[in-house]
Amino acid sequence: MAGVSDLILKQERYRRNVLPLQPSENTIPRKALKALSSDFEQRYSLVLDSNYREQTVHNAYAGTKHSEALVEKVENLARKAFRSGFADVRPIAGHLAAMQVLGSLLKKGEKFLYIPLEKGGYDGYTPPFLPTLLGLEGKEIPMKGWKIDYEKLSRIRGNFRAVILGASIFLHSYDMKIIREMFPESVILYDASHVLGLLANGTFQKDFNDADVVYGSTHKNFPGPQGGLIIGKKELEEKIKSNPIWNYYDNFHLSRIAALGISLEYLLKRNYGKMCLENRKSLVNSLKERGVRLANLPEVSESAMFLLDYDNAPEISRELEGANILVDSVGRVGVNEVTMRGLTPKNMDTVGEALEEGLKLNRKSATRIVRELLEQMTWP
Repeated sequence: MAGVSDLILKQERYRRNVLPLQPSENTIPRKALKALSSDFEQRYSLVLDSNYREQTVHNAYAGTKHSEALVEKVENLARKAFRSGFADVRPIAGHLAAMQVLGSLLKKGEKFLYIPLEKGGYDGYTPPFLPTLLGLEGKEIPMKGWKIDYEKLSRIRGNFRAVILGASIFLHSYDMKIIREMFPESVILYDASHVLGLLANGTFQKDFNDADVVYGSTHKNFPGPQGGLIIGKKELEEKIKSNPIWNYYDNFHLSRIAALGISLEYLLKRNYGKMCLENRKSLVNSLKERGVRLANLPEVSESAMFLLDYDNAPEISRELEGANILVDSVGRVGVNEVTMRGLTPKNMDTVGEALEEGLKLNRKSATRIVRELLEQMTWP
């Protein structure tokens, strides 16, 4: 059996030889990758500002001046990138960011609305998971195809503390004005895990800051390290940031925050979101012309991902993997990583050709096209 170092080398060699089209994955700037292995990886910082044996304790640990400055700097970068009132960069996963937001803003027994699982919603909001864990009650938002059915939504009655937008199959933006008018007493929460990089550049859901809180993973559409991020309105900052330690996490991984900061600096200098949307549009057009079956026609998607329309999606995923093309087992296709790796709209017809050949089980041809694409791909 290979040792750990051997497996690391094998993984890196493998990922250099595949066409990455999974919307839940991305690559990060090489400087951010280096930050993950910096000295911050071994360090703690826990600001208490409390009394201990009649003495004031600011931080439970010594030697934290740079750690505290790091958290402050990266939160400032996040506020700037998303034009938000506050930011919390401590959550170590998107799911834990969701748990922190719900646990901070909702009380046991309160109700919320969410996108149903069969229309791309996130499993975590369904009854066996976060609702059970936090003692909440969820109700599905009515849908018309892959969009919210606003007419049926307007007829929903009940005292809902929160409306949660966002999905794992995230194809469309939302009408924030209508939702706010329908639920004026609710907090509007926006799970942006699959569109976070688009929001940072203002190319998708331009009015996303009309939501009270936005949160999500930082390693899907957003090209950062694995982890979570919360941003939102200033008046909710204290409530959301005051009690996560020991409730949702303890050590919040300073090296990850350092890497997140590098990724934020990277995005502030580039229109990554616009490039993603241009690549998605070109790839969808290529696949339409090639007769590849796509869900949600004629629009297909407004975001950086779209959905193949085949009943045997798990089998297709395995076949494409054999041709060095990575598409997930529900048939979602995303352009996050190929955009970060330097492909542009002029390359998308070739990506479409590779997918077409893979779907036709022409593995040798598809593999050859992938090799041609890899020669044009770079690292950020």
